[in-house]
Amino acid sequence: MVTKDSLDTVEMVIAFEEIFGVDLPDPGPDALVGISEIVDWLEIALSKQRPNKAAQRSLRKLAIEQRRPELAEGLDGFWRREQVAAIVHEIFR
Repeated sequence: MVTKDSLDTVEMVIAFEEIFGVDLPDPGPDALVGISEIVDWLEIALSKQRPNKAAQRSLRKLAIEQRRPELAEGLDGFWRREQVAAIVHEIFR
């Protein structure tokens, strides 16, 4: 039986893969359990990558909604922790 929680989890995984372009590690004893752990892991995984088009759209939207224009600055450069964190928080919201 598919539950609301499992559907939410699947939707979140899809959002992570679409926006960040990475596969999250399989759950296990070292599973990413908290937002800060996910941000830490993504910061390392994305250290030499640039935000894709979906991420750029999300960051521009969040910059407006949160009144944080710095989120939309430097989108042609590498990911910054504040950008990763903003999107992760939005996905978990």
